[in-house]
Amino acid sequence: MRNLFAALVAVPLAMLPVTGRATDFVEDHSYFRVIIGGKPVRLEGLTIKRSDAAGRLPIALVVHGKPLDTGDVQSHHTNTVEEQARDLAGRGWLAVVPMHRGFGQSDGLPPGALGCDVGALLHRFSDNADDLEAVLALVKQRPDADPSRVIAIGVSAGGADVVTLSARNPAGLLGVVSISGGLRLDNCPAWQDNLVAAEKSLGAQSRVPQLWLYARNDSYFGPDLVDRMRSAALDGGADVKLVMFDPIGTDGHSLFSVPSGRNDWLRELDAFLRYLKLPTWQLGEVDAILTKIRAQKGNRGFIESYFAAPLYKALAYSPSQNNFWDGFGATSLERARTLALEPCKRKASDCAIVMENDDAVPAQPAGSTVGSP
Repeated sequence: MRNLFAALVAVPLAMLPVTGRATDFVEDHSYFRVIIGGKPVRLEGLTIKRSDAAGRLPIALVVHGKPLDTGDVQSHHTNTVEEQARDLAGRGWLAVVPMHRGFGQSDGLPPGALGCDVGALLHRFSDNADDLEAVLALVKQRPDADPSRVIAIGVSAGGADVVTLSARNPAGLLGVVSISGGLRLDNCPAWQDNLVAAEKSLGAQSRVPQLWLYARNDSYFGPDLVDRMRSAALDGGADVKLVMFDPIGTDGHSLFSVPSGRNDWLRELDAFLRYLKLPTWQLGEVDAILTKIRAQKGNRGFIESYFAAPLYKALAYSPSQNNFWDGFGATSLERARTLALEPCKRKASDCAIVMENDDAVPAQPAGSTVGSP
């Protein structure tokens, strides 16, 4: 397998420094050369880590979903989950994004039509879990990866994939997060019953803690179906925590991608990581930032919410208004600054950026105090 790792790093598409959480990110657009079913397979991939990262980092698999039109799978690339992977890397993880066989530039044929039975559904999930397991085995060999600390996060169909991976209980997998997870088959009247049955089957095998995150207005997987799926998984023996968010936008299936949805699920992810004693920002960091920007302790909840928010982000403050404004989920740090400053400047003329991503900018003038008592 050492030669497989050598192949991975020998054919990079690009390695780019990107402005990140506390420093820059190193993003490696490469191919994962793996063996699946006894055959060599090349999968399009991306790895992201902070440029100041040292030692062996915990591994976060970030797994994409399926486009509405199966004819679009070859135009489905790592950038579909790149921003979310960067959020994980900013929390101290080696974020790993593999594209399934048949997607993007990965080898293999696009997924075909599924039969209308639970066996066909489980077979599809299993094929995708084969991809994840092969990539995970390869990444574990990296000198900057900690094979004993792994999580897997999947969106939509990718959520079903990581739940399936958990049913295999691979060494080092400590938790999985399914966001709007499942697979809808419009040509199958019994697709909901099949999905429920699949969850019960997978739950009977999984011994990995699972976090399921959905929004109430998800047009694919509504609350009643999600409750049936979770009950089936629990009956099977799985350890599943469910968080059902209030409606998000016009369709809660966008929970994973829209900034407000990302802000919600990242806060739950942080709590899950703390529960598992895995890396994320710590409450002590909030205390340090409150001191640095001279904010009152009454602002703690707002600053905690800011810490959890997706990149890129910035925090503005007006001494005359004694108030904060934030911008998050932006495409660049410059755009995040603008999103924070514009509403502040509509209220006051003394607005200034006090945080960029999770770092305090130069301290306020001596004697000034940020925040309300």
